[in-house]
Amino acid sequence: MSQKDILSKLEQLHLSPNEAEAYLALLEIGQTSAGAIIKKTKLHRSVVYETLEKLIDKKLVFKLTKKKIAYFQTTAPTKILDHAKSQQRIAEKLLPQLKKMAKEGLPEINVYEGVEAYRQFWIDAYSNLPIGTVDYVAGSISKKWIDYMGGDQEIINRIRTKRKIKWVAICFEKNPVEVALMRSCPALNEYRLIKKNVGKYGNFNIFGDHTLILHSAVEPMIIKIKNKTLVKVFENIFSILWEIGKKF
Repeated sequence: MSQKDILSKLEQLHLSPNEAEAYLALLEIGQTSAGAIIKKTKLHRSVVYETLEKLIDKKLVFKLTKKKIAYFQTTAPTKILDHAKSQQRIAEKLLPQLKKMAKEGLPEINVYEGVEAYRQFWIDAYSNLPIGTVDYVAGSISKKWIDYMGGDQEIINRIRTKRKIKWVAICFEKNPVEVALMRSCPALNEYRLIKKNVGKYGNFNIFGDHTLILHSAVEPMIIKIKNKTLVKVFENIFSILWEIGKKF
């Protein structure tokens, strides 16, 4: 392996270029004063001293004094492995906090398009939600839901019954389709009505840490957003609508 390759590998072990160069020079020279390292690496005097102190902190180099002159020497090369393991332990301790920050940070967004994807989404979602989950629904696509789900509507009903998945829904129109849906699982459905002549272009759902934006302008589309803060925003909107609504 060439010296260039060794320097590159040392940098991959989180040594800076100066640290890698000074360490390798000291390893080749053996115990020596800083002057020899300055001469070999051609780094500035102050840079070499600062770099050696950093290598001492990392336990890759140690210093001893002879007749008031400081000498430096590398520790056993196996310390490189100890250093790498130390970095791994730091990363492992940090990982849970980083994951927590990631969850609280940018939302995780997935998009499902088309009838088949729409059907499969609901089957998978309701199959995997915790037993007793409440799905809050605001708005309705009414008959389009029946058209999209087709025979899978019965599968949804069975899954919801088995897993006790409840619909708490706000509708803007009382029509035969909504009544039929409400009666499909009466023990698991709670509806309120806000009479409003609005288009049936979509709705939003909230369950767990997810908010769903659904629309059916051409083909059905579900935008699933995983973000606790956004859930709170939509929960507030839903709560206001629920207070306005009347029993179905």
